[in-house]
Amino acid sequence: MALRIAVLAFLLLVFQRAGAAAEPVATAATPTPPAQPAPVATPVAQPAPVATPVAQPAPVATPLPETATDPAAMPAPVSTQYRIGVSDVVQIQVYGEAGLSGAFTVDDSGALDFPLLGAVPVQGLTTAEISALLKSRLTPGYLVNPSVTATVVAYQSQPVQVLGAVGKPGLYYLRGPTTVLQILGLAGGVSHDGVNEVKITHAGQNDATIVMYGALVSGGDVPVLAGDIITVPQSLVSVMGQVAHPGEIGFRAGMTISQCIAEAGGALTTANLGGIYILRGQKRIRISLRKILSGRAVDVVVQPGDRVFVKESAV
Repeated sequence: MALRIAVLAFLLLVFQRAGAAAEPVATAATPTPPAQPAPVATPVAQPAPVATPVAQPAPVATPLPETATDPAAMPAPVSTQYRIGVSDVVQIQVYGEAGLSGAFTVDDSGALDFPLLGAVPVQGLTTAEISALLKSRLTPGYLVNPSVTATVVAYQSQPVQVLGAVGKPGLYYLRGPTTVLQILGLAGGVSHDGVNEVKITHAGQNDATIVMYGALVSGGDVPVLAGDIITVPQSLVSVMGQVAHPGEIGFRAGMTISQCIAEAGGALTTANLGGIYILRGQKRIRISLRKILSGRAVDVVVQPGDRVFVKESAV
């Protein structure tokens, strides 16, 4: 009995080992796939920041020097040929010598009262000649090779009077060689229509020289002398009676009766176009504007000083 139990135990042990051997071999572990690197997030391209322009300060406009609109206020160019006269003011500059520098007025004798030297005659000299004269007088006993310059700062010795139809009639002073047109420019220019001539009366003379204004403008300009009187007469034609603007108008060479009436504003509806008169000195010239406008008569040329009268119609 004991033997039987031992046999059964042995067999049970064999069967247990055989079962263990028959167990499937453990399946090799599925290799774990290598860890993939986490996807790197691709940065979304951001738009480049727009540079905010830094506000620049507005450029400050550099003011230009004011231009004188008045021709008389514009300094005339200094002429090296200008001859000094009585009442002119001359600025003398002696380099390094403040006591010898300053403005000196030419007295009635034509001299400068200069320090150390006393009266120095300068009338009729140019500024260059004055500089040389003062240098020569200062050199022997006062200074060694002084540097002297002379400049005119006030022109008051060569007056010219401008009268008549100019912007600013008055007295002007020459600053060197000057022509009629230049002096008229200083006086504001010719200011009215009807200027056909310029009268020039030289100092000490009674008779005037007449120069046609058109000739001056076209290249026949003439020089002005100290003491001259320049007169710009204005030629006028008067239009009176039945016109819109009765009065005087500037005369122009070749001006006709119809142009005169037109410049006076035209004839009124009450005008008698057949009863127009030109009074020329002692003459009375009758004109029919109606015939002129219809081409049945020649347009009459007026003359300086004519007086045109437009009668009123009887109807």
